[in-house]
Amino acid sequence: MDDHHEPSSSLPIVLTPICAVGASAGGIVALQHLFRDLPDNLGLAYVVVIHLSPDHPSALPEILATCTNMPVQQVVDTLRIEPDHVYIIAPDRELVIDGDDVAARPFVEPRGQRAPIDLLLRSVARGRGDGIAVILSGGGSDGAQGVRTSKEAGGTILVQEPSEADFPSMPLAAITTGSADFIAPVARLAGHIAEVARGKATVAIPSEDAAGDLRRILLLLRQRTGHDFTNYKRATVLRRIARRMQMHRILQIEDYASFLQQTPEETNKLLADLLISVTMFFRDPSAFEALRRRAIRPLLEAIGDSGEVRAWVVGCATGEEAYSLAILLLEEADRLQVHVPIQVFASDVDERALATAREGRYPHTIEAQVSPERLRRFFVNEGTHYRVGPEIRDIVLFSLHSVVREPPFVRLDLVVCRNVMIYMERALQQQVCATFHYALRSNRYLFLGSAEAADTTQGFFVALDREARLYLSQPQAASVAFPLSAAFAPYRSPAPAPRPIAERIDAAELLGAMHAAALEARAPPSALVDAEHTILHLSPRAGRFIAMPGGPSTNKLLHIVRHELSLDLQVALERAFDHGESTLTRSIGVQFDTVRRGVVLHVAPVPPAAGGAPRAIVSFLEHDRWETSEDDASADAPPGELQRVLDQLREAQHRGEAMRREYEAVVQDLRAANEELQSLNEEYRSTAEELETSKEELHSINEELQTVNAELKDKLSVISASHNDLQNLTASSEIGTLFLDTNLRIRMFTPPVATLFNVAQGDVGRVITDFTHHLAYDGLERDVRCVLRDLKPIEEEVSSRDGRWLMVRVRLYRTLDDRVEGVVITFDDISLRKRTELALRESEARLRAFIMASADVVYRTNADWSQLLFVNDNAFVSSTDQPMSRWLDAYVAGPDRILVLEAIRGAVETGEMFELEHRIQLPDGGLGGTLSRAVPIRDPAGKVIEWIGTMRIVMERSKDKDALPWIKI
Repeated sequence: MDDHHEPSSSLPIVLTPICAVGASAGGIVALQHLFRDLPDNLGLAYVVVIHLSPDHPSALPEILATCTNMPVQQVVDTLRIEPDHVYIIAPDRELVIDGDDVAARPFVEPRGQRAPIDLLLRSVARGRGDGIAVILSGGGSDGAQGVRTSKEAGGTILVQEPSEADFPSMPLAAITTGSADFIAPVARLAGHIAEVARGKATVAIPSEDAAGDLRRILLLLRQRTGHDFTNYKRATVLRRIARRMQMHRILQIEDYASFLQQTPEETNKLLADLLISVTMFFRDPSAFEALRRRAIRPLLEAIGDSGEVRAWVVGCATGEEAYSLAILLLEEADRLQVHVPIQVFASDVDERALATAREGRYPHTIEAQVSPERLRRFFVNEGTHYRVGPEIRDIVLFSLHSVVREPPFVRLDLVVCRNVMIYMERALQQQVCATFHYALRSNRYLFLGSAEAADTTQGFFVALDREARLYLSQPQAASVAFPLSAAFAPYRSPAPAPRPIAERIDAAELLGAMHAAALEARAPPSALVDAEHTILHLSPRAGRFIAMPGGPSTNKLLHIVRHELSLDLQVALERAFDHGESTLTRSIGVQFDTVRRGVVLHVAPVPPAAGGAPRAIVSFLEHDRWETSEDDASADAPPGELQRVLDQLREAQHRGEAMRREYEAVVQDLRAANEELQSLNEEYRSTAEELETSKEELHSINEELQTVNAELKDKLSVISASHNDLQNLTASSEIGTLFLDTNLRIRMFTPPVATLFNVAQGDVGRVITDFTHHLAYDGLERDVRCVLRDLKPIEEEVSSRDGRWLMVRVRLYRTLDDRVEGVVITFDDISLRKRTELALRESEARLRAFIMASADVVYRTNADWSQLLFVNDNAFVSSTDQPMSRWLDAYVAGPDRILVLEAIRGAVETGEMFELEHRIQLPDGGLGGTLSRAVPIRDPAGKVIEWIGTMRIVMERSKDKDALPWIKI
């Protein structure tokens, strides 16, 4: 046994009982069926853990809420546990039980190494002791370690029938541990949960005053199994007995003692409960680190390459702790480069646990206990399990051994015994410590569990690391005497001692038991069988007449009785059950080793109890040495001998008749079986043909599906790329886009829309008119319906309440097959354009006012002066706002036209300012003198695109009278 957990006796009894339910793939349907069938008044709190995706919200609370009247809550923080409530795990969280609270916390292990079901079951076992654990459909092995912990703490384990589960891996892993109490379909699990819950409410843990009944139970255990629990802590043993009482709905311990005496198979089940083993790889990592640093390293350094390392793991259970120690020894030897033989002995009294340890196969949940580096080096991944590699398997030797009854291994360097002695009384603890001291070399190491100590026995051990429970053996002091051999002496009943009053009350009952035992010891060996010849009970000495055959085991008396007796026994049993007659057979010679003895069978029916099944008792009467004589068949035999021969002949006739009837029945059965087999053969042949046809069809369908799958993958890639493009487009665009269906419900919108309308992502699907907006625009609904009706787009410039201007465009939303399924509304911010237009209008107005106020003539021409584009009206020339090609003839006096053209040509070629004094024709036909100036207007590239100029009337004559004669206006 290893690492057992007992609930603290100080826990308040008002804690709400918990039913922990674990599931994974395929578990939702099982959960629905389970909660539909569960009563809602059992007083249990149901904590449901299922493997959920950490990236998506879970709808499990809503799903289970439809299956039960109990309140269903998802645990996202810490909740107080209440009876008849259902608590559901949240995504990316693990659940732990602390007192009457259930708490959700982030996972510590990386994804792929998480075991939330194991964690929940362990927290329930540590904090509360017994409880109910249910394992449903799921992949992997999560929950396997947890059910062992829960079972050890006194819990009841219920597992879904694997053949019913969609994914049987989790139920099979739980069943493989040997901890399951009920294995049934989901439809029956609810009934078992109700029975257990009501049984826990009615069956109390037996008090320690029930000494007489407890002695009866422990005596039966010792007689039938060889295991003595007399010196184990009374509270632990009583708790295990109470659990078996709950399973059988027995209320009183004295009734259970009687039930145990009458039901031999219950003995092994009680023993299994007492020997439940719970362990893990590297349990308490800090303690194992202290063991490596303060014991293993000094040990290897001291031994060097000249010796060997011998270690003993006591109570190794299923082997995890033994393999953990082997890993530490090998790693530290490699680190120190020490090459010595290493031998680890691992022992336990539980044969089932040792079988698991020897096989060395463990579920994938050990990934949370063993580092990836150790898994790669010391384990082999077999898909569904890890198997211990040969490097550590070869140095661990497993042995069925009791540290209490049998001599220890000796000349040891290290003994590991964790959480075994905590269940022993103090005297037995001291005896075990003395055994360890005897087995260890001087100054070697003892490693115990966190609740154990070895320094209470004076002179044996001193503490090396008290927190890690690591001790150093001391040389035996001369003054310390301990009767070591007494630990391994044959069992003797203790000497009578004055009995307390409570024990005297049971004296009559004990005398009755002694009387029955004495009668059975002196009566002939016997066996009690039922109508199917199944053995119900054997007397202690009946094994002499049993010879177990090879092959599968059986408990049919006719199959395992010595072959010389089988024929007469069959005839006698038929008489007993068919006719209710007793039979005393002839003396039959039976070979016992080297002696042949006579055996007479007496078979008598046993009157059944009211409504009970018929039974018979077979007694084996053995007499002196069997001798044959050749005179038995002489003709002159005395009359008594002749009568004996006639009786034997009649018995032979009866046997022959019985054999004939049996033969006829067998022939009839074989004929019927042959007909059935022929019918089945035809059905199988037909089914095989159908399956062959189906196989061809499935092959064809599979090829088509592969093609479709490839096409879908390509389409998915295209859609994914398009989706990414659309996401980036909407995220980067500053144009708000709103998609509405034909009923004005929101289909999608880009982020800028949220600045105009009071909408959020959760509002998709709602009508847009339900939301307020920041636009001076009340015609949105009208324009949308108009576009849907007339199938023509609409554009409008609208302002917002924060001073912005937007261009609102409403267009149809068309599918690829040209169906109208709504509208697309875009909101383009044109505030900058509006401000620019306003500034331009203001600038133009100012310029126009300046021109009108000026006394000069203002004009514009194109780049090469071939057209006059504009001339304002200013009295001395006529105005025009239409392009004019013959402006030179209209405005310049004839003698100056050549001069003006040459000046224009030079300005165009150089791109510099045009300036010239010349004469112009006035509107009244006269001539006037003017000073004309023009400057070029250039585009961003520097190219001249037009000229702007002014003309001012000159009143004074030019100094150069010959060059420019003036006529006064």
